[in-house]
Amino acid sequence: MSEINRTIGNKPELQWVSVELIDVDNNYQREIKPHLVEKILKRFSWAKFGAIVLSRGEAGRFNVVEGQHRWKAASLHPDVSDVPAVIVSHEDVKGEAESFLAINRDRMAVTSVEQYWAGLTAGDERAIAVSNVLQSAHCDVVPAQGHYRPNLTNSVTAIDRCLKRYGQAATRRALLIIRAAWPDDAKALRGTLITALARIIRANDKTVQDHELTAAIRNQSFARLTAHAEGFRKLSGGSAETALTKTIAELYNKGKRVNVILIGEAR
Repeated sequence: MSEINRTIGNKPELQWVSVELIDVDNNYQREIKPHLVEKILKRFSWAKFGAIVLSRGEAGRFNVVEGQHRWKAASLHPDVSDVPAVIVSHEDVKGEAESFLAINRDRMAVTSVEQYWAGLTAGDERAIAVSNVLQSAHCDVVPAQGHYRPNLTNSVTAIDRCLKRYGQAATRRALLIIRAAWPDDAKALRGTLITALARIIRANDKTVQDHELTAAIRNQSFARLTAHAEGFRKLSGGSAETALTKTIAELYNKGKRVNVILIGEAR
């Protein structure tokens, strides 16, 4: 460490504060998102709540510096009247906003991979579903971001979305096709590719042949596929996923007169 700030100020107070004494200053706070409040209410537990950060206001009231969604959920819960809080002192709203920025700017975001491994340990249904489909295709999630090896993926969010849109069977087949096509590629299990293949499989379940899909992409690098897909996007727009789906379908259908496949609808 080259520098350490020694002007650390006074220690904050730790206490329970009535939810009715807490306000939100909309000059710097983000708009409350009802779906986040509902999510916290649905899973409300003191063991998962933590402490919110408050600033002393006037007439014994407090302003939320960090934790407004947790405070809002607590204020709506019939069994909650006060919340644990770290209370800091600010001279004005500018100081509150500076603390808000520092807390949120310097906080390291939890990656989807970290959420997955924690969720698996906690028995989260979504993490377990992702794990099950990966294991069924002899794949797994990377142990940490950047630790790429063949048959490992960091595309947890994409696989979760695939399971919801196209189902377990189509997602598993997509994973197996990628493994067969590029067994030595450490970054083969990309989210857009898994999604594009699962979409094709779900839309053409009775006609598509997995070995032919494998052959269609085997001689292509991912860079070549995405370059071709970008051509589709320039012509007709759409998402990267749809463009890649069109690219793979075109390669599969090349030279065919029967049993051609469609790209299917995005969900």
